[in-house]
Amino acid sequence: YTTLFRSEGILIDDISNYVMLSHVKAQKKDGDLHMGMEGFWQEDDMVQIPLAVLSKWNSIFCKDNEMYIVENPSVFAGLCAGHTKQVACMCMNGQPRLAGLVTLDLLAASGTVVYYAGDLDPEGLLIAQKISEYYAGEFHYWHMETADYEKCRSEEVISPKRMKILERITDGRLKPVVDRIEEYGTAGYQEMLVEEM
Repeated sequence: YTTLFRSEGILIDDISNYVMLSHVKAQKKDGDLHMGMEGFWQEDDMVQIPLAVLSKWNSIFCKDNEMYIVENPSVFAGLCAGHTKQVACMCMNGQPRLAGLVTLDLLAASGTVVYYAGDLDPEGLLIAQKISEYYAGEFHYWHMETADYEKCRSEEVISPKRMKILERITDGRLKPVVDRIEEYGTAGYQEMLVEEM
């Protein structure tokens, strides 16, 4: 869909549709580096990039050719601030917007390896699986194992309706944590794993 939208000149909600990034460089379609992103890299800071800006880029380059993606903004902020070594980070902020999918396309164009961490609940696992299926490059789940679930498990009971979502998780890499969620019937949230990350 992203290629179709962009080829037709359609930018859905191009200002409030954004992605949050840290420690990335961007190449514009004319081949030049985006100097604003260079500045944020030098300042060791995070930045919110709207779809209108992303649509002018040709590819994104990350430190060590790796991107760490999280679902939660507070986890993203902690990840950006907490590392002694600089790593490229991205926040999806829940369900991926078009800006997030465009960013994934740009990362794939530069051969970036993606590591994704989401909430360990039915919706979070479904989002993770969809991103894994969408990404055209090398993709790994990150902190989404049963041991992580044990560390971040809450007391929030998942309703039967939400538990039905787990039936849609078909990725074998996620099956062990699906089994554990079905066993306990409670959600796990990645905010509890910030120190681990």
